[in-house]
Amino acid sequence: MIQSPRLSTVGAISAISTVGCFVLGGVALGSSGVEDLLPETGRSGRQWIADVDDAGELFFTGAWLIILMGFLGIVALFGFYDVLQDAGRVMILAPVLGAVGLTLVTFSHLLPIAMAYELVPAYVDAGPAGQATMGATFDTLAATALVTNGAGNFLGWGIALPMLGMAILKTHAVRAWIGWLALFVGFVGGWLSLLSPLSGVIEGLSVLGFLGFFVFMASMGISILRRRGAPNRVDVDEGEVARPTGD
Repeated sequence: MIQSPRLSTVGAISAISTVGCFVLGGVALGSSGVEDLLPETGRSGRQWIADVDDAGELFFTGAWLIILMGFLGIVALFGFYDVLQDAGRVMILAPVLGAVGLTLVTFSHLLPIAMAYELVPAYVDAGPAGQATMGATFDTLAATALVTNGAGNFLGWGIALPMLGMAILKTHAVRAWIGWLALFVGFVGGWLSLLSPLSGVIEGLSVLGFLGFFVFMASMGISILRRRGAPNRVDVDEGEVARPTGD
């Protein structure tokens, strides 16, 4: 009889795939000549329009890989919960809040894709009066994407990740340094990033939180897959019991 894959295994593979989509999507976007999927307002936004207009299909390939990244990240969070649920019933909030956060982030990424499909070519072909009107629409959509992205990142990094980090330190289901990394990302990428408009130094530190998130995802995915083959692991029917791995 063919057994269904465990949620933890699916989550681990999704976590590693999340990082893969981020890397491949980032390479595709960078190679297309577009520095960031999320446009800014004003003059920087007009440059984004020009870059996207010149980028071609490579931009859309990278953009859709980033969308897939968000979907896989949601699955990964529920896989993490399957491993860390012994930390307490409140842990169910971590994947739920994280999923809401990633949904907001994914929506913020879908907006620029829709703008690239419709608004960018219309803006390029329009005259000065039409560009002025569409420029105002562009700025509104760009601001919406940025605000939604910020809210989603805070919910995922500032709330869900610290919960996962504390659960790791409590259960020792994976290496403790991964839990500390989650707390670092939560503080730097989630809470400290709220102050990034006030200081360039703080903005630079928030980038460390951004990169740390993907290190966390890859580390969790690999660690969970390694747990399956550990000699001190006992499988019982549909559930599984694992002794603490320690450090």
